[in-house]
Amino acid sequence: MATPSDRKPDVFVRKASGLIRTAGTFDILAYNINFTSIGLLLLFLFLLGPAFYPGASLAWATVICVAAILPLSLVYGYLASAMPRSGGDYVYVSRVMGPAIGMMSNWNMTMWWFFYGGVPSAFLAQFGLAPFFRTMGIYTGNETLFDIGNWFTTTHGTFILGTVLIITLIAIFSIGTKAYFRVQNVLILVAVASTVVTIAVFLGSSQAETIGAFNERLSGISGQADPAAYVAQSAQDGGFEGLSPFSLYWTLLVMTWIYLNLSFMSSSAYIGSEVKNARKLQLWSMPATVIIVGFGVLLSVWAVIRSVGYEFLAQLGWADPTGLGLDSAPTFQELAAFASDNTVLAFVITFGFIFWSYAWLPGQIMNGSRNIFAYSIDGLLPGWFKQVNKSFHTPVNSLATMGAMSIIALAIYVYTDLFATLVGIFGFILSFITISIAAALLPYRLPDVFETSAVNQRIAGVPVITIVGLVSAAAQVFMAWVFLTDPSAGLKGNPEMIVFNLVVFGSGLVVYYVAKFVQGRRGVDVALSFKQVPEE
Repeated sequence: MATPSDRKPDVFVRKASGLIRTAGTFDILAYNINFTSIGLLLLFLFLLGPAFYPGASLAWATVICVAAILPLSLVYGYLASAMPRSGGDYVYVSRVMGPAIGMMSNWNMTMWWFFYGGVPSAFLAQFGLAPFFRTMGIYTGNETLFDIGNWFTTTHGTFILGTVLIITLIAIFSIGTKAYFRVQNVLILVAVASTVVTIAVFLGSSQAETIGAFNERLSGISGQADPAAYVAQSAQDGGFEGLSPFSLYWTLLVMTWIYLNLSFMSSSAYIGSEVKNARKLQLWSMPATVIIVGFGVLLSVWAVIRSVGYEFLAQLGWADPTGLGLDSAPTFQELAAFASDNTVLAFVITFGFIFWSYAWLPGQIMNGSRNIFAYSIDGLLPGWFKQVNKSFHTPVNSLATMGAMSIIALAIYVYTDLFATLVGIFGFILSFITISIAAALLPYRLPDVFETSAVNQRIAGVPVITIVGLVSAAAQVFMAWVFLTDPSAGLKGNPEMIVFNLVVFGSGLVVYYVAKFVQGRRGVDVALSFKQVPEE
């Protein structure tokens, strides 16, 4: 008769996740597009590109960056189709390259999603609600609305609104991904509509008309007879020396602000166990996201530069906004609202942008929670993290962990200077390189998975996924150089931050070997969990 000690521990057979497939085609496409947040991408590009990247071509930067990210989107699409499981690259890399490397690569992603939880939650107040209330205050002549808008740019206003946003998202996620997708699908349509109206307004306004509208709307609150002239003088006083001739060097460096958003087109890979028809949908949705968003950025760049002017955009980046009666520089959507000369259109433009302003955050929280959930299923974290609510089929404990860490990160981002927007993207790139290598090795390390997948094509006998993986790895190495070179990325001349990125990247190895040791003391070999692709 078998005794309890004779039985194999449960961890030897990885349990089914308990998650259910509820996400359809539009849900997933919207989820991926939302994480790239074309609105934030454009905001940073227009606010910083002309001012601080002399001679940069925003259009060519977009084209080159799309070309660099497209192979990565195919890598994610191929792997997510071959192994459609929650945890994304944690599953892919750990099964192809081994559990230690898989944990290192994915733990790095989760840690940076912890750190970055504070960034988009702060953006809701700074770039979403502040411009909306300021614009409505200007159009209606209501000083209270205008003051509310400026309050959102304060540290307390930013922290309070960000905390409310995080708690709200955790509540929605906890009652089910289906509930979240219902909300997401409505809000992304509102956000897209605002972007379409913004582009249309710029296409219908000449540069003289746009500057005239800028002067008309801001002269009252600024006390400036000619606000545009003030911007030009303030920029010159601040050090702006005028436009420079085209520079390929600065065109490459300004890609950091495009890559910051567009590289996260792979969001749906991390919720693979909740995607319907995942083997087909995951395959095309990620590269489609890159193409759709890339086209939208190109169209917006053309429209904005045509209507606002590259030099005026640069001057706005250098000018002191307090001379305009503002606590922060006017954003491109505020310029569109002014140019529209219509209260309803101004409302649509600035209200819709609110739902771009925090668009990174839902993916960070949900995807990070699925990573933590996957670690727990494999025995690398305590079982508490893999508990799934039986009514809503959601990993509530993992979600709560991501929410708590996001609020801590928000406080750090708002109240200290320890964390800047770009400093962790180099860390993400290290994982992207690892994932690309795993894709290239898939046919040779997991031939059965490869041959039975929808991505088993070959060119001259070489698996297509191997070719794509190698191209993607090379492109990500190039982007690593861009981030190490761009002064705005916070890494150039800052070896401490480079070391910090490397330490975070390697910390997953520590987590894995500590977990392996602890489980080994209990008679459990966690490595056996990685001998198979997880059950659904």
